[in-house]
Amino acid sequence: MGLISFGKITKPHGLAGEVKLLPHSRTMDSFNEITRIYIEDKSSDTPQEFNITSFRFHKNTAILKLYGVDSIEEAQSLGGREVYIQEGELGVLDEDEYYFFDLIGLEAYTEDGTYLGKVEEVMERAIQSILVIKNKESELLVPMAEPIVKEINLEEGKVIISPVKGMLDQD
Repeated sequence: MGLISFGKITKPHGLAGEVKLLPHSRTMDSFNEITRIYIEDKSSDTPQEFNITSFRFHKNTAILKLYGVDSIEEAQSLGGREVYIQEGELGVLDEDEYYFFDLIGLEAYTEDGTYLGKVEEVMERAIQSILVIKNKESELLVPMAEPIVKEINLEEGKVIISPVKGMLDQD
């Protein structure tokens, strides 16, 4: 099993080396299973491994205490870095739930079969997530709302959308 992107360290929390983690997912349930994280290392292609000694939730973030990070200066040095976890540590999702990394790379089509492009990114917003679909000519932002996203089929590698009026206009 490989590493998958899980979130981003935003900044230190307090003076004792705790860090704030903004996860890529709205649900924080998976933290109960995670005992270590891997943080992007700016000087290497291999992320640094850190054991989590404690965590708690605050608003939409997790406050982590990492083994070996004991000062605000050490915590500051981790700010802005991507956080990865082992894929096997993720919790099992309910039917019709997806991890963001599952959606990246899906081919997007309208209900009538018109190809729209490939899902390049999933943006997390306060109210709902947004699929960023790109092709050679354009970028399309698609709200992950039930009337618009009709089907996500991971086995076939595609997402079917029903665009609202004006969504596909190229003016």
